[in-house]
Order: sequence, then C-alpha cells, then structure tokens
Amino acid sequence: MGEDGYEVRKVHQYRDGCLLRSDEWHESREIGLSEVPVGTIEDVARQPEFAAIRVPLAEFEQLWTTATWPSP
Repeated sequence: MGEDGYEVRKVHQYRDGCLLRSDEWHESREIGLSEVPVGTIEDVARQPEFAAIRVPLAEFEQLWTTATWPSP
C-alpha cells in the first residue's frame, strides 16, 4: 500500500495455491486494486472477509514474480 492508503500492487493467493497479481495496469473481474483507500494492514486484517499479514519485501517480490497476471 502506498502512503496514501491506496493499494499499489497486490498478490492474491487462492486455496488451491494459485497466485494472481494485480497493479494499476493489470486488473480483471477476479482481482484488482481497491478504488478507495484501504487503510493500514491492521484495518484490513480486522475485516472478516480478508486475511492480511505483513511479509518482508523480498518475500513479497518473490511471490510477485511467481504470480501470474489475471485473464482480461
């Protein structure tokens, strides 16, 4: 998330292990960035429909490069 609270890049991990990534140029019906500020990671984690955890930047970058872009 950027300093303004908006998502910049996102990796979504599905229960089957599939990883999809999204940024401002790559979105689909399956995955996209929020159109409103999402707040802090703690704010997101408090919402029952989400699981949010902090990961080290190197780990996120590894997930980012492993994940695939969504289908248009």
